[in-house]
Amino acid sequence: MRSRNNRGSSSSGFVTAIIAVVIVLVVVIGLVWLLNRNKQTSGGVTGTGGVPSGNVGKPKPIGRVFNGCPPSGDGGDPALNTLKNRIDEAPWQPSTVATILSYKWSQAIERQPRSRWSASDASAIAQYEGAPVQVEGYLVDAKSQGPESCNCHSVNDVDFHVWLVDSADKGRDQSVVVEASPRVRAVHPAWTLSNIRRLATSHQKVRISGWLMMDPEHPDQIGKTRGTIWEIHPIMQIETEALGGWKPLDDGSTGVRSVAAVEATLAPVTPESTASPPPASSAKLQRNQDVQITSISFDGKKKSESDEYVEITNKGSAPVDMTDWQLQDPSGGNGYKWESYVIQPGAAIRVYTNEVHNDSGGFSFGSKSAIWNNSGDVAELYDADQALVSRYAYGNKR
Repeated sequence: MRSRNNRGSSSSGFVTAIIAVVIVLVVVIGLVWLLNRNKQTSGGVTGTGGVPSGNVGKPKPIGRVFNGCPPSGDGGDPALNTLKNRIDEAPWQPSTVATILSYKWSQAIERQPRSRWSASDASAIAQYEGAPVQVEGYLVDAKSQGPESCNCHSVNDVDFHVWLVDSADKGRDQSVVVEASPRVRAVHPAWTLSNIRRLATSHQKVRISGWLMMDPEHPDQIGKTRGTIWEIHPIMQIETEALGGWKPLDDGSTGVRSVAAVEATLAPVTPESTASPPPASSAKLQRNQDVQITSISFDGKKKSESDEYVEITNKGSAPVDMTDWQLQDPSGGNGYKWESYVIQPGAAIRVYTNEVHNDSGGFSFGSKSAIWNNSGDVAELYDADQALVSRYAYGNKR
């Protein structure tokens, strides 16, 4: 009897050891699966979930001439354009929408080119700007932008304006704007506006990789069409969640890798020597009450409504320099900026949704979708000092 009990005790101990080994193996396999799930499908992610900060290297932007347009564009803020037009790829650093929304900035830089920033303000922005970030979330919508100085005012080569949130039930007012530039989209055939919008309507989780950038031009849209003026611009990779991992929309790549990172304390990138800084306002306070938005043709006759337009009239007796003025669509986030233009007394000009009519100035948002809501909308005109010159409301927005 005693010997039988000893054999039973040995068998029980052996089974216990086997169970312990199995448990250890299951834990190890689970950890390996989690680590693999968090790896980037192309290029890999360095770090362990940190956020962009002064400790993250920020490579100098690499850009090339694209369809005759240099990285610095053809006006506006050439330093900002150079950042928007970079094409280099990097090991992306994990971050979150909430983290980017938490970043601050000085009001003194708002609507100001980098050439007018103070050294302290530039240094504060440089802590984060240029970090190669990777953020998970959901897309709200996507829209084609109009002609801009970064793209040499091309009506074909335009940015895609996309809104990213961290929860599918949130709207644009809590989003980070992420932009797909024409230079990067040229090597990503699947990055069409319809495909990106499909990701938004299906509430499919995405992972966006790209460059963190400060765009000081839209502080008035915070809480309306965006949650911050920090952007991921340009986007360098779009992935969707699939089978516990991430799958790129296509296999495209610029093939350009970032060079060794520069110190985070360096000032933001300077423009190319051929670029000229934007003209400063000639007056401390401009008096432009004579220039007014006089009408909006919001119900276009064409199916695409490309023939919608905003009419602006100089009702005064003197010419008015509209250089650096902006026409804004506050509800939709669209904008048109004049790089150099003088409106003559008594003259009326039009800014079309997606047509160019030289007899009325030749101005166009370059938007492939309608801008002005038939039920009611608002247009605002700002001068070079970002003072509101004219506001026009119609329909249910009166």
